[in-house]
Amino acid sequence: MSIQQHSSLSILRLTAEHLKQIRYPQLTRPQVGPTQSATIELVQWGIQAYSLPWIRHFGVLVSGIVTLSDSENKAAVRIVGRSSFELCAHAYYVKKHLKQHLEAKNLSAAWEFLLPIATGSRYINEIHSEESELFPVPPHVQKAINCFKEVASKETEDDDYSYLSEYCHPNVMAFQQHYRWVTPDTIEFVDQVPSGALGSIAASGLQGLMAAEELLRIGNQQGVRKAIQNLLLALVEQDKAPTDN
Repeated sequence: MSIQQHSSLSILRLTAEHLKQIRYPQLTRPQVGPTQSATIELVQWGIQAYSLPWIRHFGVLVSGIVTLSDSENKAAVRIVGRSSFELCAHAYYVKKHLKQHLEAKNLSAAWEFLLPIATGSRYINEIHSEESELFPVPPHVQKAINCFKEVASKETEDDDYSYLSEYCHPNVMAFQQHYRWVTPDTIEFVDQVPSGALGSIAASGLQGLMAAEELLRIGNQQGVRKAIQNLLLALVEQDKAPTDN
């Protein structure tokens, strides 16, 4: 494993350890009826109802990536890593647009934006159209990916998502994880090649955590936000620590 891969895995391992320790509060929806105007309390509740499951799901994915990496299951690391990348892009997308609505003091727009984010389901909308009012079509993931390039490209290459995606479909990049050309006419099956994906996963994860922390600030959630802040500080301290040569 390269030094860069080792560092990225350390980031993911520390992230998984911290997120497993978080205890989540019970959320109670404010008594605002469906025909009443959105209040700041309702919007903040909606932000928490999105952010807390996001953090828990992200923690599960990162924990899985660490386990898969430790077991040398590099092909599966890329697949779960793509899901993690999408999740982090989504958090940034949600944070950016919510801030815009709230800075414009438009609570109704913020709430209308949150509804398909929190309750949208493309599957239910298409298969059970009679329930489309309860499960509106959520924003397409490509919107989030394109939005995420604003920050992801500062830490990673612009094509990281495309790179991870290629390994999730039956094509030459997925298949070449398992063989080498030993001569121009002969292929030999080998163990899975080095993943090269951990850096992209770790970098997107940091951006996702920062977006989640800001969402919790906007949503007036203090306890879990403090845990995320402590995690981010721990990651900074780990980065400063000397590494063995």
